[in-house]
Amino acid sequence: MSVRRLSAVVCMLIAAVCVLSACSSPSKQIDTLTQSEPDSTRQRAMRRLSLASAYFEQNQNDVAQQEVRAALQIDPSYADAYGLLGLIHQRDNAPILAQQSFEQAIALSSKAPLRATELAPIQHNYGWFLCEQNKFTEAQTQFDRALAQPSYRQGDKTRQAMALCKARQLNK
Repeated sequence: MSVRRLSAVVCMLIAAVCVLSACSSPSKQIDTLTQSEPDSTRQRAMRRLSLASAYFEQNQNDVAQQEVRAALQIDPSYADAYGLLGLIHQRDNAPILAQQSFEQAIALSSKAPLRATELAPIQHNYGWFLCEQNKFTEAQTQFDRALAQPSYRQGDKTRQAMALCKARQLNK
């Protein structure tokens, strides 16, 4: 066997050993779809929440909920994840779980540093949930709080929801 051929065989064996050792090492990460380096924990959770949102938009609530829970495993203080979980429970007609999720989302996004960009949309969604539960006064409070956030850019959407909620209240 020539030296060149022997070198090639040795290189292939070394490469095969490297590949096999990489495959056999156990992964210690909770989240196997996203890597911990170099991304931050929040970025990894955001990717999972993005997947959850896409599934939610496709009315695949079970898969969406799994992805939200994966995001919360990565970052338990992620307010937007609890907000989406509230919407999932709302759609699944689980009002107690929805309310708990929305309240957790508001509590997390209200902590310092205040994340108004997260808080206002959650308040809007919680307001609509409360309206659907015929809790009109509480709904109005949430809508008002969302509109009071200076960085909130969807005020028209919230004002429209407020009008629909008032009409709903008049019809009760």
